[in-house]
Amino acid sequence: MHWPQRLLLFAAVATFATAAVLAVSVIPPVRADTFPHATPQRAVPAFWVNVILNILVAAEAFGSSRLRSGSATPRRVWAGVSGVVALLLGLALMDAATALAAHGPAMRGAVGALWVCVCLDLAGGVLMIVAAFMQRTGSPAQA
Repeated sequence: MHWPQRLLLFAAVATFATAAVLAVSVIPPVRADTFPHATPQRAVPAFWVNVILNILVAAEAFGSSRLRSGSATPRRVWAGVSGVVALLLGLALMDAATALAAHGPAMRGAVGALWVCVCLDLAGGVLMIVAAFMQRTGSPAQA
């Protein structure tokens, strides 16, 4: 396995971990949020959309990491697109984390988990973009 494939595999794990943390550590407290002017009926579906998109990005990154070297161009295109999507998902979670930070001490755990998700999504996105632009190294015999 070459470095671009390894980076894509690490990115797939990071984005899948984001989806798992959102589903387990963020959505339940947000659903029970009692802060004045809180709208959990709008926030929870938005988080589920983020979970689903993170799973799709993780699946694409994993699939691209398994493509053979003869299909380098499609792997690069899909990795780059998925990297941009992961970065945008991370920015959306950053907005949610800053908004939930004002909801009082009851949301501290969810806010901490959201910042972990932001870091994982941004790291996964950067890894996918780096893998998209990275040249394969090694001799042709290793392919």
